[in-house]
Amino acid sequence: MYIDIHRHSSDSGDADVVLRNVFHNEHGRVLSENYCSVGLHPWHINRASLVRDLGLVGKMALQSNVLAIGETGLDKAVDIDIETQREAFRAQAEIAKMANKPLIIHCVKAYDELLSLRKNSRHKQPWIFHWFNAAPQTAFDLIAKGCYLSFGITLFKEEGKAFKSFGQIPLDRVFFETDDVGLSIKEVYEKAAFLRNITMDKLMGQIKLNFKNCFGKSL
Repeated sequence: MYIDIHRHSSDSGDADVVLRNVFHNEHGRVLSENYCSVGLHPWHINRASLVRDLGLVGKMALQSNVLAIGETGLDKAVDIDIETQREAFRAQAEIAKMANKPLIIHCVKAYDELLSLRKNSRHKQPWIFHWFNAAPQTAFDLIAKGCYLSFGITLFKEEGKAFKSFGQIPLDRVFFETDDVGLSIKEVYEKAAFLRNITMDKLMGQIKLNFKNCFGKSL
């Protein structure tokens, strides 16, 4: 079984299970998906409509097929006011807490800040860092605080931080994703199994268990 934890496009590729990440204003897509997450992406934040947009996320968060909130997060590489990003992130973290669902995080140049927020919060719900790309010590610190890390095309970039981290972290805190980059989830699984020198069956079994532990869903 191939589980794709982060994908936006409507097709599923070769994944057996997809957690479709839809945006706050895509209510129709939420209704049509088996499993999805809903969030206000940091790229889409608008101060003028922030209250309304967060209200949409909160309303859809209670639907049974919405397994997670997000993606939300902090992106310090885009021209969106960072204070407004922080406000939107904190609000969605609270929505996740109230709905008792995991939070899917988009993080660019903000790992230290998000780790600090996690350490200082009382949130027990898992946080999933999609497209994780940071050094091993950051990976260990996030995992120690109850977070999961999701990998995709970064596993094919041997010079990258994510590649180095993946070889060292426990597999019970890992997910895989395609994020619409033209790579199949099967290819990601095969690369991961090769890098960790384990069988595909063992890897699939572990990710299936991770899904159950994180989302409370048996597949």
